[in-house]
Amino acid sequence: MQFSIRRATAADSAAISQVAARTFALACPTNTPAEEISAYIQGALMPADFERLSREPGMRLSVGLVRDTVVGYSLVNLAPQPLGIPAADGIAELSKCYVLPEYHGAGVAQRLMADVLQGVAGALRLTVNDSNSRAIAFYLRNGFAVVGETTFQCGADVHRDLVMLHAGWAAP
Repeated sequence: MQFSIRRATAADSAAISQVAARTFALACPTNTPAEEISAYIQGALMPADFERLSREPGMRLSVGLVRDTVVGYSLVNLAPQPLGIPAADGIAELSKCYVLPEYHGAGVAQRLMADVLQGVAGALRLTVNDSNSRAIAFYLRNGFAVVGETTFQCGADVHRDLVMLHAGWAAP
C-alpha cells in the first residue's frame, strides 16, 4: 500500500476532523457513554479546532495519506502543561495519533510515529487510556515506557490514562 506523511495545512482540517470523529471512541473505554464521546468530539475535534492547531506555533500537526486521502493524523504539542510527573514534565507531548480502523496494521501509524520521533528533539511523552491495549502495545514496540498515571476528562466520565515516555532515540 502506498501512503505518505506530510505536515497538515488548514485545508486538511475537515478531513482530519472526520478521521478524529471516527477514531476517538476507539481510544476510550467501551463503557464511555456515547453522548460524552459526541460532546467531546463537538467541543475539541471539529474542523475549526484543527485549522487553529495547524497554524499554532507550538503544535506539529501531520497527516497520513493514502492516494491523497487523509487516513490518519498526529499532533505534537511542543510545550504541554505539566502532569506532575518529573520525568514527563517539560518535554514535548504526542497529543494525538489516530488512524482509521481499516488502515490498522497497514503501516500508516508506524510512519506517523517515525515522523513524530524524527521531528522531536529529545524525549517525548504521551498519555493513553489504560484499557487501550492495542495502542499501549504499539507504543511499547516503539520504545515508550510507562512512567506514571494521569486522568482524562471526557464529559462527566473520568478515564485512567497511563503516561508513557520515549527517551529520544530514533524510531525502529
